[in-house]
Amino acid sequence: MKFGFLVNRKFIDRSSADPYRRIYEFVSEMEDLGYEILYVGHHRFSPTTAFGGDVASEPSAPLTMLSAMLARSRSMKMCTNIMLLPANHPLDVAEQINTLNELSSNRFILGAGIGYKPDEYENTGWSFKTRAKRLEECLEILRLALSGEEFSYEGKHFRIPPCRIVPPPLNGFIPPLWVGAVSEPAMQRAGRLGDGWLISFAEHLVELQDKIRRYKAIASEHGRPSAVCLMRDLHIAPTKSAIDPNWLRNVIKVWQAYDDLGSKADRDPLSQEVMFGGRAVTLEEFRPNRAIVGDPDDCAREMQRIKDLINPDYLLMTPTGVPDPEQQIRELRLFARTVMPHFRS
Repeated sequence: MKFGFLVNRKFIDRSSADPYRRIYEFVSEMEDLGYEILYVGHHRFSPTTAFGGDVASEPSAPLTMLSAMLARSRSMKMCTNIMLLPANHPLDVAEQINTLNELSSNRFILGAGIGYKPDEYENTGWSFKTRAKRLEECLEILRLALSGEEFSYEGKHFRIPPCRIVPPPLNGFIPPLWVGAVSEPAMQRAGRLGDGWLISFAEHLVELQDKIRRYKAIASEHGRPSAVCLMRDLHIAPTKSAIDPNWLRNVIKVWQAYDDLGSKADRDPLSQEVMFGGRAVTLEEFRPNRAIVGDPDDCAREMQRIKDLINPDYLLMTPTGVPDPEQQIRELRLFARTVMPHFRS
């Protein structure tokens, strides 16, 4: 499998003459360590977000942020996970995608989803209630527009007269369109219209087995590729004694915040009881099939479970329970040196 990591705004120093310098250094180091893809989120109009804690960590302009990182990297792919595609006009997005891939020798991948916060749509005149159907039309339009050929489109939400996107795709490359999905209808949408499924870090591995089989069957029925892109919370420490005793408490807080904001992920019964019933559990009881947590041996065992049960194409690390960005970097270094080499494809 291929490995990726999250870049967020916590690495930005707005008091510096070079606010993004730490991000550029971080990305360069991770590329040297063998990570093959990075991703950024997308939220708008929020000084704080569930994942960001006291400071909004997801960029409001993810394509602009990625353009700078693409220009300063060599071979690493970069994607949005996820971009609120239905809160944009698909022709605007198509122009930016082809420009990003022209800039980076075809290293950008669009990860799209519908989000869960009404103001991210309504503040700019888009309907929150129709976002799922608009996402489907956006994906259909992007497939036509990214080719650089003349096309037209007639849908319920978008009507596009004959036009042609400039620039055309570099060397004819049309990037994958990955779809973020947590519900059954959204997973089916990913199979019908996407090239990959971005799977939430809240999903239980055993329950995912059947979901992935259904996803791949739907994608095959519609002639679509079916990359499996699994997000997983990571907390790796050099020894068991160095594991943060607050890690699980931090994760619970973030998961509850997502739920309060309207992001209702599918969760297994134990996770549900821990998150919302206040059930006390040990880390040893909670982590199997839910997160990559522990010393390098613990993390390698969970990695083997991931490989045996679903063997994803991409494993995307999320530092949900690790609020300190410098600690996130240290843990990505440790994971790359001690665990990742045994599982890279």
